[in-house]
Amino acid sequence: MEVNCSNSIICISVKILFTCLAVSAWLGCGDDKSEIIRQKVAERLQDFRQKKSVECREILLREAEQIVDSLLLTEATSAMSDSLGRLRPFRPVQPPPIPPIDSLKVHPLFDLLPPVRDTGRSGN
Repeated sequence: MEVNCSNSIICISVKILFTCLAVSAWLGCGDDKSEIIRQKVAERLQDFRQKKSVECREILLREAEQIVDSLLLTEATSAMSDSLGRLRPFRPVQPPPIPPIDSLKVHPLFDLLPPVRDTGRSGN
């Protein structure tokens, strides 16, 4: 028994049924793939955001460290170069002269000896 499906309603309806089944199967699998793709994209996006957050935090900490260091250095140098730090202390008043305890003149203890003549010899 040979069936000629050229124009029969049963053949056309079977073809439509197979086409609908194929399309629904293809669309059904597409939903699962798109859900998996969405999950993977969400995971990768979360990983990227986390890595970028860590990287940005490190950059911010480095910049903050440089700012704090420069502020501390500026504060220290301004404390050293204060205008009052450069002033010299005033010169003290000179004390009054101390009067001598003894007002006598000093005389030699021994009389002067006549100068010794050099005979040209050394040590003998």
